[in-house]
Amino acid sequence: MDDNLKGILIWAVFLAVCAAIVFFSRRIRKQIDENGVEADGVVSRVSESFDSDTGAAEISVYARYRTEDSKEVEGLLLNAPATLAEGQRVRVKYHPKLPMNAKVLGMDSEGGSSEFRVL
Repeated sequence: MDDNLKGILIWAVFLAVCAAIVFFSRRIRKQIDENGVEADGVVSRVSESFDSDTGAAEISVYARYRTEDSKEVEGLLLNAPATLAEGQRVRVKYHPKLPMNAKVLGMDSEGGSSEFRVL
């Protein structure tokens, strides 16, 4: 097989995988918006990673919350602001079939209720 053809095929497969990941992620977010279940939770951990090539930081925020069937879950917050800290209370909306995927609806900074919404 020609080296140019191999390179083209490798790039095509890579792009197809990336497109599938983006499609799946958007589908989950849409399903959370349409059918998600709201719950109160607490930020359980905040992890930061760096891309050594670009120097960009990526922050992942996780929260613990209880599902409708009282199961405790630690889920990744898909739209978490970088200002969230461990122990902070949050209101989340999680995917009913994939409860480890959630979005932040509101956050509580001083122990009172919050009107802040990120959608």
